[in-house]
Amino acid sequence: MNSRIAIFLFSLAAGCLAVAEEEKAVAKNGDSFDWDLGADLRVRQEIMDNIPGHPGDPDCAYPTASGKNLNWIRFRPRVWSRFSTEHADFYLRLANETRETIARNGNSRRECSYSFPDELVVDNLYLGFRNLFDDQLDLRIGRQDFFDNGAPAFGAGRVMLDGTGYDGSRTVAFDAIRLTWHPTDKQSLDAFAIYNNGDNKLSLGRPRPYPRPANAFDPRDSNEMDEFGGGLYYKNRELCDDLPFELYYVYKRETSYHRGGVRHSGRYTNTFGGRLLPKFTETLSGEVEGALQAGQKDSGASTAGAMGFAGLTYRPEETIGTAKPFFKASCYYLSGDKQRTNDSDRDSNWNPVWARWPQDSEMLVYGPLYGLGYWSNMIFPSAGAGLDIAKNHRINIYGGPMFCATQDHLGGGNGSDYQGVLGVARYDFPIWKNPNEGGIGEIFGHILAECFQPGDYYASDRTAYFFRWEIYATF
Repeated sequence: MNSRIAIFLFSLAAGCLAVAEEEKAVAKNGDSFDWDLGADLRVRQEIMDNIPGHPGDPDCAYPTASGKNLNWIRFRPRVWSRFSTEHADFYLRLANETRETIARNGNSRRECSYSFPDELVVDNLYLGFRNLFDDQLDLRIGRQDFFDNGAPAFGAGRVMLDGTGYDGSRTVAFDAIRLTWHPTDKQSLDAFAIYNNGDNKLSLGRPRPYPRPANAFDPRDSNEMDEFGGGLYYKNRELCDDLPFELYYVYKRETSYHRGGVRHSGRYTNTFGGRLLPKFTETLSGEVEGALQAGQKDSGASTAGAMGFAGLTYRPEETIGTAKPFFKASCYYLSGDKQRTNDSDRDSNWNPVWARWPQDSEMLVYGPLYGLGYWSNMIFPSAGAGLDIAKNHRINIYGGPMFCATQDHLGGGNGSDYQGVLGVARYDFPIWKNPNEGGIGEIFGHILAECFQPGDYYASDRTAYFFRWEIYATF
């Protein structure tokens, strides 16, 4: 057994023993036990074409400027069970995702499909304890999502959100220990330790046509890259009601791995950052986040990076009928490097840490230059507007030009740093909700459309598009 896995399991056992005595005391006082069972099903169709990536990339997961297109339907059923007491939860969730390709230029449709039954994955498996030690401490041990009440637990997810970056939206889990201290309702400190193995050991079945590692960058990778680390995340909404702030530190270690037959050096990265959420007036609010990185590759070369985000949101008091409009503007910056792929050179590209997820664009995740979901070397000013039409009905539209923060050698168009213009429109809507009070069951969906006109940075000038509809049902 890998020594790091042994350390993780030992920590898991130690954490369980540490709270066992308190749970015994709770049980003696007549605490009741509850058991819940549920399921959900997500069905989505995605159609895309001309998405710019490495020109001529033959792999089916990366549509490129060579004219390939994709049209597939994905099915993701999940079942879950929770056993709980007043202060403890045991939670298990199983997931499976199959994908049937309808159209595909180039390789056969079967090469881009995950045929049924594919692979049954343990998506979540954790033991959690709530409101310990005078209701101030929570502890969760095991495979878990970093979400609180459906929202990212740590900021807007620009550093911490997805523990299985290559896995797409099938899972986003971390194998982790998370300890949360909340002395008041408006103040909290999280401490977490993570060890994510590239090869998911908690699965049953054989995925086809190729394995689905958790941490790889593309399907040609091996599953040998492990990611582990930890950090602290502090939130304070108590010091000033109109200026909530967050501070964080995250350490991440990535082991060496093979990619496209080439061995790449491992690295460690230290990330220090903070986030402000000012409320200027009743109608105008803002968000500012910044972070710096420092680290080193196994080769001895140093690494560094910087991230910055600034945004404003205006919600006028006036309504349009019953609809409430909003307007927003922002700028997102991620540092870059000219020769980042050379293991022996210093690397100043921003490392997205555990934030390899769509962020501002579902489409551009499929056409990466640095690896699947590897957001880096980017300046993206954008503006948008939307309408909260009714409960759970929302229209959101935004877009803007994209630039490289630093001209790099990957650009295929005359050394330009102009990547292109991105436009996004999304409509979220409910379909059905159980009319019985307390009854389970809900169906809702969304429609998403994206368009990207490549700039001189890319060799292609073909307009790229992405369209998705999704239906999501809970039982």
